[in-house]
Amino acid sequence: MNVKLILPAPGEARAHLRGTIKYSLFPPLGLALLAAYLPDEDDVSIEDDHTERLHLDDSPDLVGIEVYVSAAHRAYELADHYRRRGIHVVLGGLHATACPDEAAQHADTVVTGPAEEAWPRFLADFRARRPKQLYRSEYRELDTVPLPRRDLIARNHYLVP
Repeated sequence: MNVKLILPAPGEARAHLRGTIKYSLFPPLGLALLAAYLPDEDDVSIEDDHTERLHLDDSPDLVGIEVYVSAAHRAYELADHYRRRGIHVVLGGLHATACPDEAAQHADTVVTGPAEEAWPRFLADFRARRPKQLYRSEYRELDTVPLPRRDLIARNHYLVP
């Protein structure tokens, strides 16, 4: 399976347009953690809109987008782009958790709450070709959380790699 994970940035924060250092301090470890739940045979990529131009002409099997309040419009723009192309889009993050009905207008699936418990359930259902529209985290158990896939992060893009 080919999976693309995206951290969108609001227009004023896109470092590839303005070179803003404050938006390239830390890598997207949340997405690296989600990637760790995927098996090694999957092709997984992480793209950070804050530090690089996104490659939008690709055709992954699944696109996961982390939605923050400040970049919700950009996240929805990206989600709509991939959905128009028939690609399954899952939205999660703080804004999707706070506004799941709004997020659902732009996603095939919405994950609310901490993803450590809900994301693996979604992945299992997606692989079985029966993904739901909404996954709510039921609990937060960190004992079984895998290490983030730091190998997928372009470390040279960040001040604190």
